[in-house]
Amino acid sequence: MKRIRVSAAIAAVFLAVLFLFSGAASHTLAVSVPTISNATVVKQQTSLTLPSGGQFYIYAYTTGGEKKSAGFAKSGLPLSPPNSVKNAAGNTVAAFAGTTSNTNSYGTSSSSFSIGGASISGFSSIQGKSPVVYGAINAAPGANGASIYFNVPLAGSLIVVIAVGGDEQCITTISGLPGFVIDASNSNSAGLPNAITIGHAYPSVGAYQLTEVTSQCAAGQNPNNAADLIGIYIFAP
Repeated sequence: MKRIRVSAAIAAVFLAVLFLFSGAASHTLAVSVPTISNATVVKQQTSLTLPSGGQFYIYAYTTGGEKKSAGFAKSGLPLSPPNSVKNAAGNTVAAFAGTTSNTNSYGTSSSSFSIGGASISGFSSIQGKSPVVYGAINAAPGANGASIYFNVPLAGSLIVVIAVGGDEQCITTISGLPGFVIDASNSNSAGLPNAITIGHAYPSVGAYQLTEVTSQCAAGQNPNNAADLIGIYIFAP
């Protein structure tokens, strides 16, 4: 009888330890993955309201550039890199912003304009910044693209790309980021992504160079109105 009792006691202890270990393992594996949703780009609008419930929201706009435009009403985090660009005519022709608000707007006197945005959820912070932001511009007359270097410090990070062609230039290619997926863009009559493209990827840890290439969507566009802008947001799991 003693042997049976001892064996039963050992079995009970073993099962208890196994249960606790399984619970700890399950808790460890419950890691939140950053996600992007509700990405959209619309023409001839200066305001955008996205579905509520997101943790963070990104926005971008572009205009024809022939007249002045104001910045976003809600710019959110203070950004050290450029988050807007002026063309050779001195007018702000493209901008992006990140905020916790699901609605944003800007003002413009230009005759053509677009706005886009997306919702981000499930991320934490990196090195005290939430999220990390990179920006690059090309404000030269007749600008036909821009390029940006950035680092991905943690595995599983969500990289959100905002590529903007000022003067509503067509974005013909976006390259340099493995696994890049376009979530939203507005298209011109030829079906090419036009003016604003929002996309994402989950690349490996490392250094990357992302490049956007733009071109005139229609003959006769004033090269002095063109400029290019790239925004990179890095959301850590």
